[in-house]
Amino acid sequence: MNQEKCAITAARMIKSVDDHHQKLFIEGFLAGISESQFLQWVEWVCELTYPDLVWSDLEMLMEKKFEKDIKKTPLDVASLCQRRFGMSPKTLPFLIKVAQSVKQRVRTRMRRHPGKQQKVRKD
Repeated sequence: MNQEKCAITAARMIKSVDDHHQKLFIEGFLAGISESQFLQWVEWVCELTYPDLVWSDLEMLMEKKFEKDIKKTPLDVASLCQRRFGMSPKTLPFLIKVAQSVKQRVRTRMRRHPGKQQKVRKD
């Protein structure tokens, strides 16, 4: 059996068991993967859940917020983006991670070019 058929069969088997056993499966699965793999999975789930959302727009909005006020916390910016894009509250941990990386990127840019006013590109 090829990998695609195995994945579809596994998904159907998991879907057929009750909620308690689905939760046990997910907990066991997540316990066995690294944090970077977990974040990759969350990103895939977000992309599948919100296919119309352009992720570059989300990051651009975050950049604008941090450039205006670098003292904003990643939680504040992530919450704002969550409300603005109408995302589920369950995506907040992922959005916080994205906001942390965006804030670090903006800080680095500000440190490298201290006198230069940053402009966010518009696509």
